[in-house]
Amino acid sequence: MGEDKIFIRAKDCAYRLLGYRPRSVKEISERLKKKGFAAGTIKKTVKYLSEINYLNDEDFARAWVRTRLQLRPVGLALLRYQLRQKGVASQTIERAFAECAGEYDESEAASELALSRRRRYRGLDRQKVKRRLYQYLRRRGFTQDAILEAIRQK
Repeated sequence: MGEDKIFIRAKDCAYRLLGYRPRSVKEISERLKKKGFAAGTIKKTVKYLSEINYLNDEDFARAWVRTRLQLRPVGLALLRYQLRQKGVASQTIERAFAECAGEYDESEAASELALSRRRRYRGLDRQKVKRRLYQYLRRRGFTQDAILEAIRQK
């Protein structure tokens, strides 16, 4: 198959992936590699998508942070970890946090989640409820201080 046809197939594959949700450069590169495309084709595809602004780690990080904080509140540490796993550079992550997470109150979000979660634990003894709430909030990436404050509230 000609080089142009392979490039078009790689672009089509990337477009499909981007149709589901925004993705980082690393995610697209890894997915194209899994599909069996050569390194040169992947590089060319990523460069093309970046030039037309379909692939932009800055925009991706901002959208990821904004969406996660609004739809499924988690701790900021977990968000940083998720973005690093997706190949976003540390400086890009910090810029996204500066823009999006400034008005996010992690303690308040943890308290709201704990309050909604407490309803599930009716009938359990107090220590078991505290332990389960702590574990749940910890898995969601909240800081120790935010968790303890959320658990203390009634």
